[in-house]
Amino acid sequence: MLNSIKNFFYTNSIDGNLPHETRQEQIIRAALILDIAIVVVLLPINYLRGSTFHDQNGLFYTICNLVVLLLLNLAWTFNMLHKVRFSRIFYMIATFVLCLTAYPLQHPDQLLLYFAIPNVIVCSISEKKTPLFFLAFSIFSYSAAYALSNKLEPYNFFSVLCLVLLTLTAWKVAAILDRMFTQLVEAYDTTIEGWSQALEMRSQETEGHSHRVTELTMRLVRAMKIDESLWVHIQRGVLLHDIGKMGIPDTILCKPGPLTPEEWDLMRQHPVKAYQLLSKIPYLQPAIEIPYCHHEKWDGSGYPRGLKGKEIPLEARVFSVIDVWDAMRSHRSYRNAIPENQVIEYLNTESGRSFDPEVIKAFFELMKFKVPEPAMSNSRLSLEKAPARRES
Repeated sequence: MLNSIKNFFYTNSIDGNLPHETRQEQIIRAALILDIAIVVVLLPINYLRGSTFHDQNGLFYTICNLVVLLLLNLAWTFNMLHKVRFSRIFYMIATFVLCLTAYPLQHPDQLLLYFAIPNVIVCSISEKKTPLFFLAFSIFSYSAAYALSNKLEPYNFFSVLCLVLLTLTAWKVAAILDRMFTQLVEAYDTTIEGWSQALEMRSQETEGHSHRVTELTMRLVRAMKIDESLWVHIQRGVLLHDIGKMGIPDTILCKPGPLTPEEWDLMRQHPVKAYQLLSKIPYLQPAIEIPYCHHEKWDGSGYPRGLKGKEIPLEARVFSVIDVWDAMRSHRSYRNAIPENQVIEYLNTESGRSFDPEVIKAFFELMKFKVPEPAMSNSRLSLEKAPARRES
């Protein structure tokens, strides 16, 4: 947990560029850190009250703080496992207990103050009408405490009304912000798809390539159980994997025959051009690994940086397999689509050379391919005769 808290402070607190569930995870994480900080301050104070000053309330509140810490730990664990619903429930219970035990309850009106913070936070992390149920529970609890207190003071309708207005305002603001974030993400993704389609319009032969590799890459990502918080960035990276080709002249990009060595040198610059473009756009920086690194090879013979093995980001290692698979299976003006059995043989032979063996294994399992028997011919000939991987 300590490493997670440290990483949280060294990154952006809340990223509106993420799906709804992931944003909620970040909001809950921020709220958990706040509660943990409060408990860390209260725990030694209450312990000293109980041990040094022999205050029975101090011992009681120390135990309550430990219970809250346990609940917060459970909420944190579920949050890191991407189980938002359970994380939310444990957090709400922990916050409720923390507010009730932060200071000795001497008057029923204190309950309204104790409930204010949980009600506002629940509006930010809950869905639909949950905040209204929590508000009703808060009013009921205050009313019950008031009835049991046997005090002659009038019922505090004004404070109850303030709590209602505070909760409804926070609920509405949270809904507006969430809708704005959602619309912003949709605008981002629509723009990215537009860029991808514009690139494919320059080369009719690759039409549909981006959407095919996106679908298959995401299937492989799910099969490999890659961290779900990375999925949205991987999907964007796949759609933008060839965005650097916007800087490659049409005479090279659309050339029907093999490229000259000089033309290859220019073509191999497209990952660098992609990096130069995307690195200036903050919300696309997490998606930059695929456009920048998908031509790196496992044995270090790739480009643009000659990364080797696990120096290559996992997203790029996964995508490179899918990219080559789709490129070799597609028709090009300079060659026909390569038969499936030959492509399978090529991928298997290049495992440990061009591709991560673990990714190849996962891809074969996903596609239900059988590992082919070793062939006498060199699989590299498939690409030499048919330059399908001319950056696909």
